Amino acid sequence: MKINKKMGFCFAVLVLSVFGTGSLYTNTLYAESGGPKAYTTGAPGDDACDVCHFSFARNSGSAKFSIKAPATGKSGKSVKVTVSFAQSIGKKNGFEITAVDANGNRVGTFQKIGTTTQVITPNDARGLQSQDAGKYIEQTAIGSTKKSWSVKWKAPAGAKNPITFYAAGVDADGDGNFDNDYVYTATANTTVK
Repeated sequence: MKINKKMGFCFAVLVLSVFGTGSLYTNTLYAESGGPKAYTTGAPGDDACDVCHFSFARNSGSAKFSIKAPATGKSGKSVKVTVSFAQSIGKKNGFEITAVDANGNRVGTFQKIGTTTQVITPNDARGLQSQDAGKYIEQTAIGSTKKSWSVKWKAPAGAKNPITFYAAGVDADGDGNFDNDYVYTATANTTVK
């Protein structure tokens, strides 16, 4: 079902771009460099960025995409999590991340650091459901010029360990189109005490 929604979003961006404003570049840039649709982390039940950026097989480019998270965290305390590209050839980059416990639940709460990341707001155009408020974070348009992003994640009480961070990222050529961009996924585990 989510794949159909994602493909519908990509098609809607294309139709609105071509027929609505005549500017494919402007609308695509807004849709992607300002952050992707919700649920594009590569986590179980989520899509990844290759639902729209599908020129190449996932993880097939030369870049290294990773998540750096502490091995342990304390319930109710925030930890720093960093998502980054190394050896990136892209002119623009983006990501989306979530945390999932061993029972498959989205857990914890993300907080932005600075202006390069944003917590996805429920019920906006990106399609995040209200029960997932605070559970997804991504780059901003300003952040799309970066290759590394740090965010805060507040560890929950009662989550089933281990907690797995799932992120998907795009190493984009910056031409404003969905093609010729590489998509990557990464995971990292932490234990909440």
